Amino acid sequence: MATKVIENLIRQWHARSDLGLRGEILAAKELKKLGYQILELRWRCRFGEIDIIAQDGDTVVIVEVKTRTRNDHFSPLDAVDTKKQRKLIRLAHAYAQTHLPDDVPIRFDVIAITASPGKPPEIEHLPNAFEA
Repeated sequence: MATKVIENLIRQWHARSDLGLRGEILAAKELKKLGYQILELRWRCRFGEIDIIAQDGDTVVIVEVKTRTRNDHFSPLDAVDTKKQRKLIRLAHAYAQTHLPDDVPIRFDVIAITASPGKPPEIEHLPNAFEA
């Protein structure tokens, strides 16, 4: 199922040039290489959107993906501030209430991607980037 979702995102990417979408595709592929199972991509509810929901062993991982170009003055990681963390925690609770048993551990990871024309993107994965 996850591979089909990734393929659909790739078709969307080719249909429009979207830096954020490209970053999410790269992040999902990176997580798959690390052995994660992709559960959801771009999961939405009334509170907002979670970029990637994955499973790492017994742990459900809420992944925020930040993609920037080298021309940006700030690191992608700077964008995951306290306000964004609170929003992700709220979204994780909403997802857990409808999709997970009570005893499943949840972790928050951040993947920062820095893209530059003509060079491979730099991917930095921070497992357990913050606590709920």
